[in-house]
Order: sequence, then structure tokens, then C-alpha cells
Amino acid sequence: MPELAATILPMLLTLHIIKIESGDYRAHVMEGTQHLGIYDATIIKECILLAAENPLPDLAGFHLWYEHVCVGTVSAGEMRADAESLANRLMALYGKFFP
Repeated sequence: MPELAATILPMLLTLHIIKIESGDYRAHVMEGTQHLGIYDATIIKECILLAAENPLPDLAGFHLWYEHVCVGTVSAGEMRADAESLANRLMALYGKFFP
């Protein structure tokens, strides 16, 4: 019987950003239901950048949430390169459902 090779899957975490109040955001990094860390920031873009610079070797990206909406799964590289655009997309999507 052939031996099965171990497959290493890329790690996808969840970044869930919540607004505490204007100019005060908290980002929770999760793997499933396991809480891995918190970032506090003054703008959404900063939350995205803080999470994306995490040096986990198998980290491919994040499921990116703001409050109750998600813009999808985004690579860590895209988060570093285009955090402002991602923050704008999150806010625009949120505004569609919660004007």
C-alpha cells in the first residue's frame, strides 16, 4: 500500500474588526474558534496592516470582516499592499446593509 505524503495546507485566519467608537477599532485574529490575538488601532487600515505583518510561516491570508460583513479571503501580501482599498471596501459593504 502506498504511503500517503503529509500535505501542508496554507493557514487562513479570520481578522474581525469591530468599531468601539469613532477613531477606536479592535481587530480580533481567530483560527476557527481559537482567539490568537488583538490589535487596537485608530483606523481600519491600521488593523489590516498590523495583522498582515504577522510573520507566521504558513500564513496565506485572512477572511476579512468588519462588524457583520466580509469582503472575502485576502492574501497577507494584498493586505500589506492595499490596506486602504480593503478598508474602503469593508466600509462600503457595511454601508449597504447598515446605512
